[in-house]
Amino acid sequence: MTGMHAPTLLLVVVVLSFAWAVALAWVAVPRKKDLLWCALAMALHGVAYVCFAQTGKAPPFVPVVLGNAALVGCMVLLVEVFLDLRAVQARRIWWWGPVLALPLVFAFFPSPDHLALRVALGSVVYGGLCVCMVWQLWLPHPALPGRGRFIALSGVGLVLLIFVLRLHGALTADHPALSFRDASAVQSLSVVAALVGMSLLVLGVVLMSEERLAKALARSSTNYRLLVENASEGIVVAQSGRVQFVNPMLLSLLGYTAEDVLGQNLLQFVYEDDRAKVLESYNLRVQGMAQGLKYPLRVLTHDRGLRWFEISGTQFEWGGRPATLNFLTDIQDRVEMESQIRSLAYHDSLTQLPNRVLMRDRLKQALASHKRLPRYGALMFLDLDHFKPVNDAHGHVAGDLVLIEVAQRLIRCVRETDTVARFGGDEFVVMLADLHEDRPTSLAQARNVADKVLRSLSEPYHLNLPQEDGSVRHVMHECGASIGLLLFHSEAGSEDRLLQRADSAMYRAKEAGRQTIVLAEPQPGDMACA
Repeated sequence: MTGMHAPTLLLVVVVLSFAWAVALAWVAVPRKKDLLWCALAMALHGVAYVCFAQTGKAPPFVPVVLGNAALVGCMVLLVEVFLDLRAVQARRIWWWGPVLALPLVFAFFPSPDHLALRVALGSVVYGGLCVCMVWQLWLPHPALPGRGRFIALSGVGLVLLIFVLRLHGALTADHPALSFRDASAVQSLSVVAALVGMSLLVLGVVLMSEERLAKALARSSTNYRLLVENASEGIVVAQSGRVQFVNPMLLSLLGYTAEDVLGQNLLQFVYEDDRAKVLESYNLRVQGMAQGLKYPLRVLTHDRGLRWFEISGTQFEWGGRPATLNFLTDIQDRVEMESQIRSLAYHDSLTQLPNRVLMRDRLKQALASHKRLPRYGALMFLDLDHFKPVNDAHGHVAGDLVLIEVAQRLIRCVRETDTVARFGGDEFVVMLADLHEDRPTSLAQARNVADKVLRSLSEPYHLNLPQEDGSVRHVMHECGASIGLLLFHSEAGSEDRLLQRADSAMYRAKEAGRQTIVLAEPQPGDMACA
């Protein structure tokens, strides 16, 4: 019984082998190394059969040496695929040695008379490599999952069977046709079976690759979900300005349920004054232009009111469309602590009034403002009269209560835009900003406030002093103040000098008998100040 036309059959093998190689390479690039090795193996398989097709047409070196070198290289690459997948550390010389040795041996036996010898020797080498692949595929391994392993195993088994039959034929006197020029049914069947076996092997590798990828994605998805659900900061996905996902931590921080948040406009949970900033950064982030951007914002929570959060994030795809992955951290405690630190740095701890540093800064701002707007301002430097006796008679607690009450009375005497500061001890400074453009009118306004302050501070102080036994002792104390008054306009860099002049006027008030107001004297060349 005759087989298929040998050249046609070999052409089919070559075409299918290169088609497999191209398809695998297309799928493999750039990440799947196992498929890339398979693509190279199938390319070598095609090269081998191109060489075998030259039997009788080209010098024996082409089909005998080059053809078998390409075929053994194909088989070794497939062994490498499974060794690599199983992470087996082996001496590669055991696999790559035949690539050099077998063609070298065949080079000494090129004649047709040595065909049976070459087939027998090649079948042993090829069969041995197939046995290595069977062993690698037979033992279960996480990198060789599911049905792909069994399909590849069946393909290797079929190829191994062909080599066993060819070895048997080479070793028997009545062997079937072994030459690729032979068009016998046995030779045709062996070539077709080998091609089917190689195709099944490669198909199995492809399926295993996809199954591994699916498992890796499933593990990645599970790990991502666990990471997100157990994250210590809030995570929200926003797409087209609406909330698409929110993790449990953020729901806990905000006090909302998922139903309250999902599908809602992101901005409705942001404080009104911060919405423009959030919208701008969201648009930049969607475009991939705000990587690393981190900023604070105020969020409207359900049960804890307005709270400060810090937001950062990145652009990514959600459902195949651009979105932003945002991370929110509650920084309310940090903001409050920073506020306390700033308060301690710029405010008096006893009276909570601005201290010397803040007053000097406010005065600097007022001078700059008066330079733009031609208005006068005023400084009142105050020192309490008869303050020491309250400390001597009743202790520092009583003195502290007097200072606190003085601060409250001063605040009630001025506008919200004015500044009352404690300079230390029993010294206070009041700054009246933005009076009138006319100097006499401004001076009259300042004197009016100074008189009001003087009357207020002269009223008796009723102090309730706690005692060690838990009772409260009522004490009344009277003290007034000496006030140095200074009218200023605008003189950049003159803050300290203005305060010194107001202080000097206060000392003259003390010398004048106390409980009085003394206006600072103008100095020669001082055109802008009173």
